Amino acid sequence: MKKRTAVLILLVMILTAVITSCGSTSDTTSETITDEITTTAETETEEGQIMETETDTEVQSEAETETETETETETETETETQTQEATEEITSEEPADTETTVDLVLPEKSSDLSYDLAAKLLTFCTGYMESNAKAILKSAGFEILFTKNYDKAKTDKSHTCAYTVAKGKYNGKNIYVVLIRGTEAGEWYSNLDFAPSHDNDTKYAENFYMAAQDIYLSIKDMLDSDPDSYKVICGHSRGAAASNLLGITLDNAYSKNSVYVYTFATPNTVRGEEAEKDISDPEKKYNNIFNFINPADLVAYVPLQAHGFSRAGIDIMLDSEDKKTSIITGIESLINLAPDIRSYYEDKHSLTGKGLSDDGLSTYDILQYIAAMYASDYANMDISKLLTMSPESDLYAALAVLSEFSDTQNMLNIANEHSVSRYAQLIAEKQASE
Repeated sequence: MKKRTAVLILLVMILTAVITSCGSTSDTTSETITDEITTTAETETEEGQIMETETDTEVQSEAETETETETETETETETETQTQEATEEITSEEPADTETTVDLVLPEKSSDLSYDLAAKLLTFCTGYMESNAKAILKSAGFEILFTKNYDKAKTDKSHTCAYTVAKGKYNGKNIYVVLIRGTEAGEWYSNLDFAPSHDNDTKYAENFYMAAQDIYLSIKDMLDSDPDSYKVICGHSRGAAASNLLGITLDNAYSKNSVYVYTFATPNTVRGEEAEKDISDPEKKYNNIFNFINPADLVAYVPLQAHGFSRAGIDIMLDSEDKKTSIITGIESLINLAPDIRSYYEDKHSLTGKGLSDDGLSTYDILQYIAAMYASDYANMDISKLLTMSPESDLYAALAVLSEFSDTQNMLNIANEHSVSRYAQLIAEKQASE
């Protein structure tokens, strides 16, 4: 009977993966039209007339002297150089630095929130597959520079993200877009491994921070050679977390007004001093990083706030009918199993009774089973220990609060609240109400 109960709990945990993970949902991208602004100037040149005069000077007498002044002849000489100078003088009235080749409109200040820009960048986030990401950015007038990590194996547990880097022209300057994808395959392991150091004093969700640094190192030389360029960073879910932390790095490296960061369905990313600095000091606040949050989206609550995590930048809370659900409250109750980061990894809970045991499992261990299942990495999923779990185990009691996940309709509702299409709807409603 106990084994049967344990199997049912495993099913609940597997269903939990849909929401505790930072997945990404594909939507149909809207058509984009590339506006090209070109400057033209009409040049006109005037031709001089040739005046010919003859001058005769005669002395009539000592008393009368008539002097006729000589008039110089203007020679008609229009050289190719003069024509070019005239043309440049006229065209300078509308300078070439207004050139724009991309279908994107940035606010004058990166700290000014633009719902139109948010809606546009969210359509970029529908490019889940590498080919889709390229097609969407190309249709918006961007040139694809490179992509990375789209071919990660399902057993790859590295803390990296798949992303696409593209380039265009905006107001005569280069504009770079970094589009960061949500979760795929082995990235499920990374999502649940938020502090590999096990350090209770860590300042970041280390998994997402390492992914952000990997991206930064690949674009650093390019941006260093073009510091005045516009830099636009966007992502959904796991990609949102990496975007959030990449935004911090770019703000510290370049002019903040050249950096635009828009994140959607954003997990928590910072804690401790980094989070406090963001809130308490307006001068240091990352006010050009905008995080769009659906309060009914479970992903926005992990890693747990009870572990000290929050987000860098400004949260834009979107209205939702469901608001904070009982399932979210259930996830937050996992703090009872792991009161701090170290215990999340290292406290082994007995499977046969209450308390800790050397042969037990940690909260992290349990979630790694779920990661393996969701990544379809069945070769690394040994559930023999789980089959020994009894109702007396602390793990059993904690996971019992997640029983709502067994309801198919609940699962569909939760997945919907996290989807790109749902965020698009909520952002449009938010914009209309303001």
